[in-house]
Amino acid sequence: MFKEITDVFTWLNNAGVFAFLLVLIPAVYKLVKPVLTHKVQTEKNVHVKQGLEVGLNLANTIVPEMAVMAGLSKSDRKKEAIRFVNAQLTANGFDLDAEVISGLVEKAYQAYKVSGGDNHAPVVTTAPTAVITPTEGTDSND
Repeated sequence: MFKEITDVFTWLNNAGVFAFLLVLIPAVYKLVKPVLTHKVQTEKNVHVKQGLEVGLNLANTIVPEMAVMAGLSKSDRKKEAIRFVNAQLTANGFDLDAEVISGLVEKAYQAYKVSGGDNHAPVVTTAPTAVITPTEGTDSND
């Protein structure tokens, strides 16, 4: 059995196949490693981008709900929105930093304010005023 194995290695060595394989394997590794590394990095970037999109959609959904809760302070509303978005992202397999989620909630809130949905500003009602026009009480037939 040992003789057959040594005969095979002798034949491979004589044929140059063994040396060829010794050179080919590291060369292929050097060529394929950057491609695989780039592919893995691209997949990570796509996953993070999807997480940000889902997080922003969740924040856009929860901000109007939190804005109408008058029993919570502004900071409590933001904390609850962050908690909700984080819980939903985690349930869907995404892991974003708290600062990123806070930024998504803030972005959603700013968009909500621009659309006219902000209820934090004090409601201003104008007092009724009596405006007397110069033509009141005068006879226009003069």
